[in-house]
Amino acid sequence: MTTNSLRLLAALAILTVSIAAAPLGAPAQSSPAPFDPMTACPYSTVCINNNLTGSIPAELGNLTNLTFLDLSGHDPKSSPDGNKLTGSIPAELGNLSNLTNLYLSNNGLTGSIPAELGNLSNLTDLYLNGNKLTGSIPAELGRLSNLTNLIINYNGLTGSIPPELGNLSNLTHLHLYGNGLTGSIPPELGNLTNLTSLSLSSNGLTGSIPAELGRLSNLTDLSLSSNGLTGSIPAQLGNLSNLTHLHLNGNKLTGSIPAELGNLTNLTYLDLSGNDLTSSIPAELGNLTNLTHLDLNYNDLTGSIPAQLGNLSNLTHLHLYGNDLTGSIPAQLGRLSNLTDLHLASNGLTGSIPAQLGRLSNLTVLFLSGNDLTGSIPAELGNLTNLTSLYLSVNGLTGSIPAQLGNLTNLIFLSLNYNGLTGSIPAELGRLSNLFSLDLSSNGLTGSIPAQLGNLTNLTVLDLSVNDLTGSIPAELGRLSNLTRLSLDCNGLTGSIPAQLISIICDSFSDDDGSVHEANIERIALWGITTGCEPHRFCPSRTVTRAQMAAFLHRAVRHLYGAPAPAGEVRLSDVADDAWYRPYARWAVGNSVIRAPGGNFDPGGAVTRADMAEMLVAAFAHLSAPDRAEGRFTDTAGLTDGAVRAVEGIAAAEVSTGCTAAPRRYCPDKTVTRAQMASFLARAVQSAP
Repeated sequence: MTTNSLRLLAALAILTVSIAAAPLGAPAQSSPAPFDPMTACPYSTVCINNNLTGSIPAELGNLTNLTFLDLSGHDPKSSPDGNKLTGSIPAELGNLSNLTNLYLSNNGLTGSIPAELGNLSNLTDLYLNGNKLTGSIPAELGRLSNLTNLIINYNGLTGSIPPELGNLSNLTHLHLYGNGLTGSIPPELGNLTNLTSLSLSSNGLTGSIPAELGRLSNLTDLSLSSNGLTGSIPAQLGNLSNLTHLHLNGNKLTGSIPAELGNLTNLTYLDLSGNDLTSSIPAELGNLTNLTHLDLNYNDLTGSIPAQLGNLSNLTHLHLYGNDLTGSIPAQLGRLSNLTDLHLASNGLTGSIPAQLGRLSNLTVLFLSGNDLTGSIPAELGNLTNLTSLYLSVNGLTGSIPAQLGNLTNLIFLSLNYNGLTGSIPAELGRLSNLFSLDLSSNGLTGSIPAQLGNLTNLTVLDLSVNDLTGSIPAELGRLSNLTRLSLDCNGLTGSIPAQLISIICDSFSDDDGSVHEANIERIALWGITTGCEPHRFCPSRTVTRAQMAAFLHRAVRHLYGAPAPAGEVRLSDVADDAWYRPYARWAVGNSVIRAPGGNFDPGGAVTRADMAEMLVAAFAHLSAPDRAEGRFTDTAGLTDGAVRAVEGIAAAEVSTGCTAAPRRYCPDKTVTRAQMASFLARAVQSAP
């Protein structure tokens, strides 16, 4: 026994005297305040709210006059202080026949719940939640006829729920959630007519929901979520007229939503999400005028959205996504003035977006993506100044992007991708200073990229790909220092990528910072031509080998033109069958990009600047050598005629300007570093028409 446990025992032994002086079972003070074990101790003489450790002494079972025992531990929601008891619950506590309140919550207790606790016939409150208890719930607890609160949630209990708990006629709270209980819900729980809260969520319960639960006329909270329950929702649940919370989400329930649930006029929270419910949404749910949350997402519901849902004036969350709903979005939803979240995504909704949604002034999230909506985006959506997320992607929307969306200055996510939008990108979107992600891809947008998008300094994702945008990339995008993803491909953009932008969106390597070749190194990394020499390193000063050059050229050709031509029949005597570069070497030789006289590829050989010129002209169809050498450089006379013309060809395309300007020299025999190679390749790719 630890020192703390000994002190605990001594303290309780002293308490026996004061408890014995009072009438048996009487409280230590008159008219005590209602007890909440998580926040207060009404009997300061018997509450032990310290930082006790060790096990609970079995000797406590000798305190036969004890009426109140609180050894609750730390509850992170209320206080950092509290006990941290371990070990098992002593069976001897079953001897405390006068005990009315037993609180052992939020410790580290292990082992099973002693069946002997069923002897505590005067017990009204039993709190064992937040421990590590295992085993089954003893059927003997069904003998505690005075029990009002049975709280055993968040343990590791297994087995079935004892039907004997249905004998606890005074029970008001039964919380068994967050365990590993299995089996079916006993219909005997329908006998607990005083029950106000029943929570069996987050277990492994199976079978159907007993219709007998419809007899619990005082019930305000019914939580059966995150189990494996099957069958239909009993219509009898519509008799629970006092119910405010109904959670049946995360099961395998089938059938339709009972229209009788529309009788639960006190309901504020209805969550039936994540089941296999079918048929249509009952119009009767429009009678639940106190409802604040309606979650029916991820079912197989069909039919249209009832216009009657527009009567739910207190609704803040409407989640219907991930069903098979069809028809149009009711304009009546525009009457839900308290709505903050509207999720209708991933259905089969058709028609246009009602302009009336622009009246939902409290709306923060609007998800309409993944439907078959048509028509234009209503300009009235620009009135939703509290909106943080607007998702209209994957529909059939047409027309232009309303400039009024630039009024949504609280917007963080804007996704309009995969529609048929046309016209230009409004410059007004540059006012969305809080925007984190802007996706306008896969539309038919035209015109240039507004320079004002460079004002969106919080942007991390900018996707304008697969449109018909023209003009150059604005240098102002170089101000988007937080970008992690930029996609502009499949447009008609011209010019080069601004160096300011490259240095921001690409910082793949730690060893190229400050290099004059950094922007080009990052360019070829962005294009997938290189991944570096080691994680986060490019090794810019290393000499490029012929094997590496074959791989770089192959990837560059694939980036620029698509799949490279096949290699054909190529035999290389010095390339092993398992060499990583073998397919690249065979492609390069087979397509006359790199020469291999006599089948000798020389994979480790260094690439010279003259070699580089010939390789580039051979690899890229848009580069060509002039018909005759013109003598651009003073130091190329010793090269073959083909090499001289290749050097002058890449010079004419501004892929290289040489190594010195006066006199103008090319330095053909110098070997090429990886950093220099990056600039050669980047310029060659960018010179393509």
